Amino acid sequence: MPYMMRMNNCFRIVLVFLFINSLHSQTNNLTGSPYSLFGLGVQTNSNIGKNSALGRGGIALDSKNAINNYNPASFSTIPNQSFLFDIGFLGEFNRISNNNKDEVRLAANFSNLAFAFKVNEQSGLGLSVVPFTDVGYALIGIESNIEGSQDEFISNITGSGGLSDLRLNYGYQLYDNFSVGIRTSFLFGSINETENILTGTSFLNINEENYYNGFRFGFGFQYQINDTYSIGFTTDLPSSLNGSQDRLVSKSLDFIETIAEDEEGIHIPDFKLPLEIGFGMSAKPFNGITLNADYKRNLWGLTNQRDDIGEFVDQSIISLGAQYRARETGLKYWQNIEFRAGFNYDSGYLKVNNEIIDNYSFTAGLGLPISRRGSSMLNISFTSGQRGSIEGILVQENFNMININLSLKDLWFRKIKFN
Repeated sequence: MPYMMRMNNCFRIVLVFLFINSLHSQTNNLTGSPYSLFGLGVQTNSNIGKNSALGRGGIALDSKNAINNYNPASFSTIPNQSFLFDIGFLGEFNRISNNNKDEVRLAANFSNLAFAFKVNEQSGLGLSVVPFTDVGYALIGIESNIEGSQDEFISNITGSGGLSDLRLNYGYQLYDNFSVGIRTSFLFGSINETENILTGTSFLNINEENYYNGFRFGFGFQYQINDTYSIGFTTDLPSSLNGSQDRLVSKSLDFIETIAEDEEGIHIPDFKLPLEIGFGMSAKPFNGITLNADYKRNLWGLTNQRDDIGEFVDQSIISLGAQYRARETGLKYWQNIEFRAGFNYDSGYLKVNNEIIDNYSFTAGLGLPISRRGSSMLNISFTSGQRGSIEGILVQENFNMININLSLKDLWFRKIKFN
C-alpha cells in the first residue's frame, strides 16, 4: 500500500508539472533585457528555493531542508521519508540606458516548479522545470535609408520566448561523507522574432519562430570534510540543440495584404552548448552561520560559434553567499528566520566590438518559516545589478529582480503509533 500511495502521489505531481510547464511555455516573459537579442537569450536569473539570495550559488550545499539544483549529489542528503516541493515567481524591473535616452521595462511570470524525495537510505531523486534562457526585447522606431535613394523606412523588432530546462537529478551516498550524482536535462522551447518594416503606406511583416530541443548530461560530487567544511564539483557535458524554423512573410501595398512566404520546419544551424565546470565550498565557521563560494568556467570558445553581431568567448562566474539562522530548530518564530546575502559576477560569454558583455549583482533575502519547526519556508530574495556598459553600440542595463519561492517539506509514510 505505501508503494502504491507513493506512485499515485508522484503521478499527480507530474501531471501538475506538465500543466504548469505548458502554461509557462505559452506565456514565458521573464526578462526585458535588450541583450536577450543575442544567442538563445540571456541566461536565466530564476532559482529554486534559497539559492537566489546566496549569490545564485550552492555547489557544496546540501538538500536537507530545501532543493538544491546546483549539484545532483546533494539529493542524497534529503532526509528519510521526506518530500520537498518548490514553486517560484520572478519579477524583473529593468532600466536601459545609452548615450541618448533611458527606458524602463517590466517582466514577470512563474519561474520554476520542482519536487524531490528520498528513494532509499543512500539516494534521493528530484524533478524540476526552470527557465534555461529568457528572451524579451523590443527595438522600436529604427530609421534606415532605402539603398540607392533618399527615402527612409522604419523598423520595429520584438522578440519573446526562451528555453526551458526539464531536469532529472539523482544523488547517491557512496560513503558517510561522500556523495555522487548525475543529472539529465531536456532543453526545449522557442524564440519568436517579429519585424515590421514601414515605408509610406506600405509595410512588410516578417515573423520567425525558432524551435530548439536536445538533451544534456552532467554529474557532480560533494564531500563533507568535517562538521565545518564541505566541497563540491559539477560538470555539464557539451551538447547540441536541434533547430528548426517557421517563417511567415506578409506585405501590404495600397492597403492590400498578401502572403509572400509561408514555410514550416526550415532547418537552421544547431546551437552548441559548452563544457561547464564548477567548484564550490561551504563553511560553518560559527554557530548559525553558513558561507558558500562557487566558481564556474564555461568553455564557449571551444564551440567555435558566432552570433550575427559578436563572437562567443569563455565565461567565468563567481558566486558568494552567507546565511544566518539563530537556531536549527528554534522554539520561537524569529529563531527560525533565515537571513541571507550574496554577490555574483559573470564575465559574460559574448564579445561585441571587442567589448565583452559582463554583469554583476548583489542579492539579499529572507526565509520566513510557514511550518511549526521552520522546515517549510517562504523564500523572498531581491537582486540588484548591472549588465553591459555605455560603449559604442552597447547599452547599460540596470536590473532589479524579486524572487518569491514557496518551499515545502513534508514527511511521507510515517507510521502513527498509539499507546
